[in-house]
Amino acid sequence: MRTVWRVSQYMMRYRGLFVLTMLLAVLGTLALITVPKVVQYILQGVLAKGGPERVWLGAGAIALLYLAQAVFTGLRIRVNNTLEQKVLMDLRSDVHRRLLELPVSFYDQRKSGEISSRVVDDVANVERVLLDGTEQGIIAVMTILGIGVMLWRENHLLAVCAISPLPILYVWGIEHARRSNRRWKRVRETASDLNSLLVEDIQGNRLIQTFGLQEHEERRFLQKAKAMSAATLEAMYAWSIYGPGTTFVTNLGLVAIFGVGGWMMSVNPGADPGAFSFPQLVAFVMYAGLLYEPVGQLHQINQWISQGRASGERVFEILDHPIEIASPPHPTPLPAGPLGAKFANVSFAYQGRPAVLDNFSLEIPAGRVTALVGHTGAGKSTIANLVMRAYDATGGQVLLGGIDVRELDLREVHAKVGFVAQDPFLFEGTVAENLALVRPNVSEEAMMAALEGASALDFVRALPKGIHTNIGEKGIRLSQGEKQRLTIARVLLKNPPVVILDEATASVDTITERQIQRALENLMRERTVLVVAHRLSTVRKADNIVVLHHGRILEQGTHDALRAAGGRYASLWDHQVDLIDEREELPVE
Repeated sequence: MRTVWRVSQYMMRYRGLFVLTMLLAVLGTLALITVPKVVQYILQGVLAKGGPERVWLGAGAIALLYLAQAVFTGLRIRVNNTLEQKVLMDLRSDVHRRLLELPVSFYDQRKSGEISSRVVDDVANVERVLLDGTEQGIIAVMTILGIGVMLWRENHLLAVCAISPLPILYVWGIEHARRSNRRWKRVRETASDLNSLLVEDIQGNRLIQTFGLQEHEERRFLQKAKAMSAATLEAMYAWSIYGPGTTFVTNLGLVAIFGVGGWMMSVNPGADPGAFSFPQLVAFVMYAGLLYEPVGQLHQINQWISQGRASGERVFEILDHPIEIASPPHPTPLPAGPLGAKFANVSFAYQGRPAVLDNFSLEIPAGRVTALVGHTGAGKSTIANLVMRAYDATGGQVLLGGIDVRELDLREVHAKVGFVAQDPFLFEGTVAENLALVRPNVSEEAMMAALEGASALDFVRALPKGIHTNIGEKGIRLSQGEKQRLTIARVLLKNPPVVILDEATASVDTITERQIQRALENLMRERTVLVVAHRLSTVRKADNIVVLHHGRILEQGTHDALRAAGGRYASLWDHQVDLIDEREELPVE
């Protein structure tokens, strides 16, 4: 119930619409439950050999009641749909906003398809319980209570016969809901797994085709689909017993009404003016039908609640996830001018893994280029992530501009630090739209200057629509080198005092690397730069090269000094298969 209660808070943001929905529902219900009394009135007139005008008057009244019920229901649906979309928008927006605030560690442990399933499918399931379930549940309870009162006023004994199935249905419903919650949670988990596989197959389509993995992926898909089908069938099989079983119990109530009502009519066939009459029996049966219809709705709502609780738990797992990386209440502003970085006795470990850094110290001077080299897993990218505060150190201090990054406003850190990753990411849209992400009102002239600085202007001009060409999802219509140069142009446009280059040339050929290297040299001018590199050819001109091994500094110095020292760096340099002759200078345009 806690999940349902929390979700209902979203609905209370629009109390006016909710109250209007309930008012229209009450009016429609009142119109409907008045019909049996009019039918009883007509039948009593016919049996009393009244005039036909009484019949026509009653028939007209019934038609008007049905019309009123249809009008009120139509208006209720329209208002409810408006309320539904507002709540859906709020809930999805809150989840999406939370996803944007959550730390990198949250995404390290989850698949993108599984997360998107929560935002789209699970939120929709929660919304159905919230609005349809709440609205129909309240209407059903009001209808049951109203008809129950009318039945009791009409005849106590028959009222007991009509209401007797309800306690049985209540107990059975509670037990069914308890068991169904577990089953529907399994359905949502298997649906997320299937959605994750679909996203993965779409993103890896080229690889699948290149390696002929269609049959392999089809087998994986069938495995996930069968798991989802089995979980869904298990949940539905339970409903196949519960649904018809509850219908059978309610039908027994109708049988009791017919039996007891018929017996009452037979023992006193109308000689007594107060005897139970045939018109009363007809009205009673109609009321019983109206009573059991909302009972059936409550059974369906019970099913929705089971599904909604499972989805709600998954949605609120995101909303309740702690924001471990956040700005302090009173952040310290960064000083003006060049910014350096410093690691002071820093320790860090990823969840469930050994420490990557242990009592690590390093100075990254302002306005200089510092390069990190070493084998995979040495801690290079971790150091870069700690500077950007993608993670927080578990011990020691990471300082930016002499201030602990945990004391800085995150927005200021992100504004002052530019990042070029090994795998460049571009949004679906035009070149101009991707560049304008860092400066929304930037001029086209400034974009062109940034593209020129990134050695990207020539290929952008050659595109069908130049800077206004759509480059597709993740920039799929561009080569890897072109995408990388656009990300460099984006950072040039941002113009941050600190730049981090994480394997920026690792996935391109040597010729493209030279083009990117020229762009990087423009980017590194008069900035504090931290370079993470496997290709040592990209860091020869660094002011300080730091050689890492299992989170420790083995040696550091300039390229020439380290070569002369004959240590680990010299060994790595001699074994680089993509070595560029030291005497070769990069061409200047």
